[in-house]
Amino acid sequence: MLVKYIIKVFLCLILVVMTLICWLLKIPMMLGNILLYFLSIIFILTGVLSYGFALESARECGRMIIIGMAFGAIPDFVPFLGKSLETLVDKLLSMTNE
Repeated sequence: MLVKYIIKVFLCLILVVMTLICWLLKIPMMLGNILLYFLSIIFILTGVLSYGFALESARECGRMIIIGMAFGAIPDFVPFLGKSLETLVDKLLSMTNE
């Protein structure tokens, strides 16, 4: 009986943390795809042009391009992660209600 209550307490703590993560993932989704794609294009163009005009080293330009690609990938992956976390939170909630 005591073990069951201890497990419920831990599951409730995990539930709270997962809910907070879900809320934090919704912030990039609210920013919108256009803003993130715009930032992506700016970083990629800055990296390419900096390398083309020899303003930065190839390593720094590669970093800028990778950052630009990451900004471009955020709108594609955040909805998937949000849905996965919501499903996980629902499962944990059902486990605590048993």
